[in-house]
Amino acid sequence: MFIHGAGILSSTSTLDRARRCGILLLLAISVLVPSQVASQQAPQDATESSAAYAAPKASAPVLADHRFTSTSIMLSPFISTRFGNSLGIGSSSGLKLPPVVIGGNEYRFETGELLFATLQIEYQHAVKEWLGVSAGFNLMGRLGTETTSLLSQGVTVASGFHFGWLLRVWQTDDMLLSNSIGLINSSYTVVDLVGFIEDITDDDPSTNNRLNFSVPLTIGQTGLHYAWAASQMIGVTAGANIGYGESPDREKGSDWYFDGGAVVDFDLRRKLDTPLGVAAGVRRTSVPDFGESFDGNFTALVSRIDYIGRPDFNFGVEVTSQWQGVRDVDNSLRFTTVTMDFRYYF
Repeated sequence: MFIHGAGILSSTSTLDRARRCGILLLLAISVLVPSQVASQQAPQDATESSAAYAAPKASAPVLADHRFTSTSIMLSPFISTRFGNSLGIGSSSGLKLPPVVIGGNEYRFETGELLFATLQIEYQHAVKEWLGVSAGFNLMGRLGTETTSLLSQGVTVASGFHFGWLLRVWQTDDMLLSNSIGLINSSYTVVDLVGFIEDITDDDPSTNNRLNFSVPLTIGQTGLHYAWAASQMIGVTAGANIGYGESPDREKGSDWYFDGGAVVDFDLRRKLDTPLGVAAGVRRTSVPDFGESFDGNFTALVSRIDYIGRPDFNFGVEVTSQWQGVRDVDNSLRFTTVTMDFRYYF
């Protein structure tokens, strides 16, 4: 009886797996086949101007024969199938630390430094010429490089993912405007050394004595993103997002967020006959990136140099200087990050 029942269960589970595979196959066909049919039905006698509206699928962003240099601080308005990966490391400078109170005694530290590390992985798929779907994963870490800064600021690890859609709104030979809709889901894990020591020395039996705690954060946002090929050598990219979601400070509840910036890039092949592109830009945002110890508002200046010798490949080195407020610290935190960024278009 049990053997027969097991056979029924095995057959049922096999049928369920077959159904799931069939559903997934149908979903894949429903997405991929229409895009292939649409591409095959495209007019063969398309004019050069219509071809200039979008770069080829296996090409980095191009408008009016200008090759754009994309940066990590700006969402690209171009819809393409691409994979990106970046790794960065940086440190703070000139941080004046607040006093630390342990067991009723105040300890003052003059200065200390913080170390930052970031990892980002992103994939975007061009479902249609006017529609792209993207997903990405972020991992960031922050810790003190000295005993003073380690005690004062602790250790913070932020991880999360984002998912979104990019829709082409308007396009001409040299301009492009796109709309993005996305969701950010992050979690901040904080190791609070001072708080843990205070809990141990506290006589209150209700104290949790937690060395670390996690804070989840979910934000939905939408925005507009613009690209303009001012000439074959000069390009401009700009964008702005507005979002609403949870705050790392649970006492505030939900909050509104803003994120915006602009980048100017130069295609040096037009003047120097070298396969390099350079870019410089600025970003201002209130979206928190390292949890509740930061006030969430920061300004970033970025400079980047890219190898653009291949139409389907970008490799760049990016230097970012960022100013951000830190709670219980009088001066803003300034740190510099060097990032190696790789993007492949196919």
